[in-house]
Amino acid sequence: MKKIIIAVLLFIAIIFAINSGTHENITNETKNIAPQNEFEVQNGVSNTETINEVKENLKENMLEGKTIAFIGDSLMEGYGNEFHGFDYYLAKALPNTNFINNSKSGSTITDNSGNDNIIMLNQAKTLTGTPDIIVFDGGANDIMGYALGFLNQDLKKEIGTVNFNTESVSNGETVISDLEEVVLTLKNKFPNAKLCYLQPFLLDNDTLSHLTQEDTAKQEIATRRDAFFQEVQKMCTKWKIEYLDVSNHFAGTGITYRQEDWIHIKEAGYELLTPYLLQKLKEM
Repeated sequence: MKKIIIAVLLFIAIIFAINSGTHENITNETKNIAPQNEFEVQNGVSNTETINEVKENLKENMLEGKTIAFIGDSLMEGYGNEFHGFDYYLAKALPNTNFINNSKSGSTITDNSGNDNIIMLNQAKTLTGTPDIIVFDGGANDIMGYALGFLNQDLKKEIGTVNFNTESVSNGETVISDLEEVVLTLKNKFPNAKLCYLQPFLLDNDTLSHLTQEDTAKQEIATRRDAFFQEVQKMCTKWKIEYLDVSNHFAGTGITYRQEDWIHIKEAGYELLTPYLLQKLKEM
C-alpha cells in the first residue's frame, strides 16, 4: 500500500514540475515577444496612438507649404459640383498647401487643331507656377465620347500600346502616345515635380447600362476601357509615375456618390475619395 501511495505522490510531483516549467517558459517567451516600448503610456494614451500621431504629423509637414497642381477633365475640375474638385477638398485638410487647378471639363488626351485647355497637352503647356506635385487624370472622354456621340469622330484614335523605350514616346498616333506627350511636357517643364495619375472614373457594366442601351456602343466603350486602363498603368511604370485608382469605391453605390449621369462626382463622392488621394500625396 505504501508503495502505491509513494508512486502516486511521485507522479503528482512530476506533473507539477512539468507544468511549472511550462508556465515559466511561456512567461519568458511573452517577455521576449513584447519588450518594453520606449514610449511610455501617459494619460491613458496608448503607445500605438502616440507613435501614429508622431508619424502622421511628420507626413503632414512634408506637404506644408508645397504646391500641388491638377490637370485633366471634368472630374478634376469638379463639374456639376460648383467646380469644386479634389483641390477644394484637399485644401480643407491642408490649409497651408498651395493648389493650382488647370483642368477643363470635356478635356481629351487626343490632340486636335484646338488651342485651348480642352486638350490636355495645352493644359500642361499653360500650367504656371512651381508645382511640387502634379496630379492628372484623363481618358474618360477618349474612352466613351465617340460611342455616346458627344465628341467628334475625327478625334477618335486607337488606344495604342506602351513601348518601354524611355528615349521616346510610344509609337503611333494613339491615345497613349498623346498622353506620353503630356507627361514628357510636364517632366521637361517641371523637372523637380512628382507626378501622379489619378483614376476616379468608374466604368463598370452597371454604369455602362445607365449610359447607353445600345449593345454596339457598350462593347466599344468596354473594349476601349480595358485597353486604356491596362496601358496607362504600363505608362506610369515606364515614366516612374505614381498611380492611384480610387474608382472602385463607387462600385455598387449607384448615384449615392455620383451625379444623375453616373459620370460626374457629387460632393459626397469627393469627400469619400479625397482621403485616399491625401494618403498617396503624403507617401510621394
